[in-house]
Amino acid sequence: MLREGHELLTHGHDVVVAYVETYGRPCTAELVAGFEVVPRKTVEYRDTTLEDMDLDAVLARRPEIALVDELAHTNAPGLRNQKRWQDVEQLRDAGIDVISTLNVQHVESVKDLVEKVAGVPVRETIPDRVLDGADVIQFIDIAPEALRKRMRHGNVYRREKVDTALDNFFRPRNLAAMRQIGLRLVADSMAKTSHVVTSPEDVLVAVSGGVSEALMRRGARLARRRGGSCSVVTVQTGSEDHPETERLRQVAAQLGASFAVLGGRDVAGAIVQAARDVGADHVVVGEGATSGPNRWRPTLVDRIIDGLPDADVHVISLVGRPLEAREAADGSGPQARPDPMAVLRKVSSDNRRRATLRVYLGYAPGCGTTTAMLDEGRRRAGRGTDVVVGAFRVHGDPKQALAGLEVLGGIRGAPDERPLELEAVLARNPQVVCIDDLAALDSQGRPCVEAVPTLLRAGITVLATLHLLSLRSAAEAIAGLLQRPVTEPLIDDEVLFMFDELEVVDVPPQELLQRIAQDGILTPAERASAMQQELRPSVLATLRESALRIVANHCDRQFMEELRENDGSSPFEIRGRIVLSLALIRGMEDRIRASARYARAQDATFTVITVRRPGLSEGEKALMGTYTALTHQLGGEFVRLEGRPVAQALARFIQQTLATEVIIGHRRRSRWQPWDTTSELIRLLEGVDIHILRRED
Repeated sequence: MLREGHELLTHGHDVVVAYVETYGRPCTAELVAGFEVVPRKTVEYRDTTLEDMDLDAVLARRPEIALVDELAHTNAPGLRNQKRWQDVEQLRDAGIDVISTLNVQHVESVKDLVEKVAGVPVRETIPDRVLDGADVIQFIDIAPEALRKRMRHGNVYRREKVDTALDNFFRPRNLAAMRQIGLRLVADSMAKTSHVVTSPEDVLVAVSGGVSEALMRRGARLARRRGGSCSVVTVQTGSEDHPETERLRQVAAQLGASFAVLGGRDVAGAIVQAARDVGADHVVVGEGATSGPNRWRPTLVDRIIDGLPDADVHVISLVGRPLEAREAADGSGPQARPDPMAVLRKVSSDNRRRATLRVYLGYAPGCGTTTAMLDEGRRRAGRGTDVVVGAFRVHGDPKQALAGLEVLGGIRGAPDERPLELEAVLARNPQVVCIDDLAALDSQGRPCVEAVPTLLRAGITVLATLHLLSLRSAAEAIAGLLQRPVTEPLIDDEVLFMFDELEVVDVPPQELLQRIAQDGILTPAERASAMQQELRPSVLATLRESALRIVANHCDRQFMEELRENDGSSPFEIRGRIVLSLALIRGMEDRIRASARYARAQDATFTVITVRRPGLSEGEKALMGTYTALTHQLGGEFVRLEGRPVAQALARFIQQTLATEVIIGHRRRSRWQPWDTTSELIRLLEGVDIHILRRED
């Protein structure tokens, strides 16, 4: 935020610091220097002097742009507004542009996910509508281990607090999970603006009891991804108001959802009627107990499923229920799914090799990947690490861009690019080498990425850059969008598995276009042509979303590998793992396609599974071949299981593969029966969401 403010100052804009908290960090204090700082307002409260932003003073100063730190902050008692985001809204209403900061844990709709990660309550949040109302959202990415290194060097907390922070909130798994949440949150915001939603799908959430807030947030996230609205209902069977009702109403307002209290003794009937009244396409309910005598009569969930054949019903797993209670309830003992919180709170040691590969990913020229790589090289060199630049391609003055860094072979004649010479790097044997553009050709005509394994084996850490369109999948997708052939040298997506750390250098598209024009990254002719092709705002938004999701998926893979290696249990809904249970009958193509679309909207992996007895007829073999090919074409995996009963075979597979959601078709029978697959899955898979599709015509 402060760096952007300085850049705006240099271009003649009227920028003031309305409020910035330095927390004693020298580098932050240095960045505040040079700004006009509006004096803070002091408030006496309980024998303590509190300082906060002086809203009236900022309004009176009336700058063009105000820098306001910590958007989710709660103001001191007695000020005009309770929350800082309300102050920001008043500044915007007065015609003052605001640049602010926000940590992902303070967004209301993901509060429950973050609390699971950190194991501590989040007390300050902003309504989702505040984030939705932002003109620009920029994600500041940093790999978990890179952030931990900054903390060890005293750049975040005072040194006496570093060890405590690293052992608690800033554990690698916590940071990895929260990073995923942030990446996907921003990617979802891009999807809303870059894609045309032809048919928004509305969501109704039925709540009661202790897990209501978690259900509401799940419903809000589903509505956000489906482009629809979210409604929350609770049923009160008596005449007295429930003490939790007002709190739930406030949470719904924070999430941007409507809230209604329904009456009557028929809870299922009231929920079904409400879903019909609002035209809900999706209904979200919590799973209920099905042990003992309850197995022989329909539950509330069963009645809702049967009453809403034209809507998808999402039966959400019991959120936050401790493992011990789950074992006692169903008698399943140690084979029940482990409590994910017990897994996430364990501190795992870092056993990485000494030499690592960190890559900065940009979605278009001008994102600043080279600058990010060189800045990191300078930081390491400043701490005494032996760093050399092995390959570069810069815009502007090379001497200025490379200042403070040793360049292999020097920069004689000030060239704006230099190819990698592998043998020269090995002979120099630095601790760290910077390689700009892994897809570029080295001095021997080979892609630079091919040199990386040799460098790592030699104990040389690699800092590198990569352009999104150098990845084969992205290049082929954009070629189809632009209707032009792929011509650039490409790298297979498998290269992503080599990266120890992958960071996205995120720049909003409009800012990127301004940077390209100002910095001469493209010639006027090149820019004019690109503005009709890959630099169209809609294309840039699509590319940016793709880059954010690629980094989130990379983070997810590493996160899950660590969990499997240490405990083998699932975390929770960060990146979903969706399984479609498919009957091997004709006419299932549309169900596979619809489920694949749903998985993409959820940013989840996708598996189709069919359970059969041993031996297939020729017709079944042909169907399996067709469905397998279609699933693979849609980016999923097709699995055949043998065994009976179906529900138990599915449950075993789900538990072994750490799936988070199971999609099944609506009941074929018109009436509930206690042994049907749907009821059995809900009973067997506590801890896994069950998604029942609407009945097909």
